[in-house]
Amino acid sequence: MVLRHPLTLITKETRPLHIKSGNTCLLLQDLHSPFSDPKSGWIATRVRKKILSAEFSEYFYLLDLISKNIPQVLEACREQGLHIAFSSLGYRNDEVSDLQQATGWSWDLDGEDGTYPISWRPINNEPIFSKPGWSATSNPEFLKFLDGNGISNVLIIGCMLDYGISQTSLDLSDMGISSLLVADAVAALTRTSQDYVSGNIAHGLIKLRTTAEVLGILERLGIEGEVLV
Repeated sequence: MVLRHPLTLITKETRPLHIKSGNTCLLLQDLHSPFSDPKSGWIATRVRKKILSAEFSEYFYLLDLISKNIPQVLEACREQGLHIAFSSLGYRNDEVSDLQQATGWSWDLDGEDGTYPISWRPINNEPIFSKPGWSATSNPEFLKFLDGNGISNVLIIGCMLDYGISQTSLDLSDMGISSLLVADAVAALTRTSQDYVSGNIAHGLIKLRTTAEVLGILERLGIEGEVLV
């Protein structure tokens, strides 16, 4: 029986993140209507139509939990002047990706599927990057955003921890960019997936912290100007 995930037992301790307002970005991933609207979103309506409420009960439970924390993290990051970016699975200009065609998750981000709940709606021209694949890095414009702003750390909150968010954090690691996942502001499809990914993702350049811990980090950032995490 595996008591602890073996990978983290034979890798070095995750190196500290040197967080400053200029080198750190908050990424809100897959928090648009299809994933985040438990009543009228694409997933919610499809679940009701196919009578899958039992199978998706854990997802909507986790979504409800993170919905209380996401606005707090977003507000605190805005107050400290961090870069803010949104990444959403979907398309613009009729450019539906092969993955979207294969899954049937072909959402036009210029329409209703591209909207956000008011509590974490983009403001002040915060960029929204369409996402042809699971990872935020599948859009070259997002990579240009990171490079152009000198981003070396990405805080991540959002949905689909077990697919998109985990893939994004691993891709960022391959690029030498550190990730800090807000553990209670990310949701997987099931509790088992939530526990599994949370148990093995924190290695190399990836860390996990709770909302309370992240708010504390951002408070220190406002006082000291930079923080090691």
